[in-house]
Amino acid sequence: MQRDRISTEAQKASRQRQIEENRSLTVNSNSKTNKQEYQSSPSTLLDDLSTSIDTDILLTDSTYLLPPQPQQILLSPEDLQRVENVSLFYQKRIEFAARDGLPWDPSVHANTFLQVLNRQSVSAIRLLSFFKQIPEFNQLNSDDKVTLVKSNLITILGIYCALSYNTETGQIIESTSDVPVNMQFFPILHGYKMCMRSGKIFRSFLQLGKYDRKIIELILIILILTKGISVPNHYEKQILNDEMSVYRAQTCYIELLWKYIQVTHGYEKAVNLFSQLIGDVISWQMIHQEMRNDVFRTLSPDDINGLVPVLRSLMHIL
Repeated sequence: MQRDRISTEAQKASRQRQIEENRSLTVNSNSKTNKQEYQSSPSTLLDDLSTSIDTDILLTDSTYLLPPQPQQILLSPEDLQRVENVSLFYQKRIEFAARDGLPWDPSVHANTFLQVLNRQSVSAIRLLSFFKQIPEFNQLNSDDKVTLVKSNLITILGIYCALSYNTETGQIIESTSDVPVNMQFFPILHGYKMCMRSGKIFRSFLQLGKYDRKIIELILIILILTKGISVPNHYEKQILNDEMSVYRAQTCYIELLWKYIQVTHGYEKAVNLFSQLIGDVISWQMIHQEMRNDVFRTLSPDDINGLVPVLRSLMHIL
């Protein structure tokens, strides 16, 4: 009996050493890879602000906390078609938004602080055009759709921009007919420390988008269906008329994202990606509230009067 107990303890110790060795090898390997990739990329505003911050997407290895890999999950033909449809809807967003009309001409340079803010309304309308093509979103209660858009869209814009960021030029540009988004006010408005913090999180989404942009496209849908992700604390809690329908739609896309990542990239990488995504989204949610406050402190009465209606609505300005 004692010999069996000693043997069991030795086996546990051996397994624990093996786990720690695997974690160490993973961290070292990912850190070296990230360093090589970063050194080969051009210097941009966001890169310069986050050079001292490690933002590896797959840096945190969470798989040692989980049970052995479960039975393999397969994407059905319907699932695969839904993933492809999401990408198609995303590509069509600019065309659909232009058809409905834009509140600002994206081919015109935004030079003043007010113009830079109003330019964001173009990205907001284009992102909304993407969501309007999602069947599960369209089927929701009309008032609930308005509530979700007003509560969530302004925060999601920052993550959405990661898919339009050109790493070679260091510019955000959604369409070839657009002029690049003017970023000159960002460090002045938010300060160096905020640029460092936001640059770290944005770079993580940027790397993930380069790794597999379909993941970002799916997470955008999940986030628009997340109740009150960006409603400021001083606003009353948003109430949905049919909360269960929103929950079912969101759960549907969470499961689709998980199956897609696991089938496409493997179980262990799926766990790490999900863990990183959750952390990045929470971090972005928190930091965006601070950036929102910076904007409100800077807006003058004349600026508020000059905001386009859609932006006033998204910023909860009456």
